[in-house]
Amino acid sequence: MQDLSLCTGLLAIELVPEGRPSGLSLPVESAGMLGDAITADLGRLLPGVEAMGLAVAAALYDPAQVMRPGWPLFAELARLYSRTQQGAWTASVSCFGASAGRMADPALEPDASLIGSSLLLIPWVLVGADHDAARINAEMEERFAETGLAEARTSLLLNEAFSIRVEHARYLTRLDLCAMTGMQYENAGLVELWSLLECALLSPQQNESVTTTSGGRYRWENGTVQVEKPGDPTEQRQFAAVLAAHGIALNAP
Repeated sequence: MQDLSLCTGLLAIELVPEGRPSGLSLPVESAGMLGDAITADLGRLLPGVEAMGLAVAAALYDPAQVMRPGWPLFAELARLYSRTQQGAWTASVSCFGASAGRMADPALEPDASLIGSSLLLIPWVLVGADHDAARINAEMEERFAETGLAEARTSLLLNEAFSIRVEHARYLTRLDLCAMTGMQYENAGLVELWSLLECALLSPQQNESVTTTSGGRYRWENGTVQVEKPGDPTEQRQFAAVLAAHGIALNAP
């Protein structure tokens, strides 16, 4: 496939308190309906998006599984999409679901052990020429925060397909998700932990060191977080658990 650029985005689903899904993935036979709904929504939100191809994971993910260094779910969607292209590239829609209860590739398998919050995510990527991707990326960052609500028919489809109760469904960029998650971590008193995660997600080639109120020092470097100085043991266990959910190892001295 020719050299192309990506736009990455998410359909963020906020559930009512009793809305836990009965299953996390759609079978391949019905995954296309989700792809059609997202295609229609993006066509309304992003004029000209039909020039780009679309790949969707027909599954529900906890934010921690999406927000991992290298953003592997997006990378896998792009890889699978490239395999669907035969000869010259065309702007097609591919929605990857489950067969016999398993996703198209193990890398797309939702981690059921993480599911528990009211927010679930469906990742997708747009694939197209550099100039189209640059324009659509800019429009996504500008439009989604204000006008990113999904259509009611999309919420109804989600309710029926996943046996859930959707309170809100809206489209986000990766930066939108990071901003929202950063506020949540800060409100939970985990501002130092978020500083490490933010570096791992958005500038992983850099290093980041933080010192917590208990005196603990932690450093992101070379794909892991190192405990440079132990602090409160409870805090360290909490850091280890949260980082593990995001696919990051915490190495203690």
